[in-house]
Amino acid sequence: MLLLCGLLGGCVARGVAASGEDGGERVAAGRPTFLQQTYMTMDTRCRPVKRPTAVLTAAPRHGTVRMATRSARAAYGPGDHRHCDGRIGPSLAFEYTSRGDYRGPDGFDARVRYHDGEIRQARFKVEVY
Repeated sequence: MLLLCGLLGGCVARGVAASGEDGGERVAAGRPTFLQQTYMTMDTRCRPVKRPTAVLTAAPRHGTVRMATRSARAAYGPGDHRHCDGRIGPSLAFEYTSRGDYRGPDGFDARVRYHDGEIRQARFKVEVY
């Protein structure tokens, strides 16, 4: 899992997932699936900080989304939080479920807010099979 992190310890986690032709994650029709991209924050001592929150800014056309807390492994890479690599913390995760009869592309957008007020826009693409 790769986390893209800001200066204040906010991260976007991306796991290695099956990709659809359009670059979206492949998900089974009608099956609730946690998407690989999650959001988390740790302080400089690698302690989890209150997980980010989000609101949907564009709902999926062919399914639903549920936000939940899931554990993620930090992989900050270069920067002031590199020493936190491998630490586990609570992350904001998105669970997508398509309509059972739908096959094809879908997606949604969200606005993610970190505890320090930072806001990031998130775009999720899925390919339903």
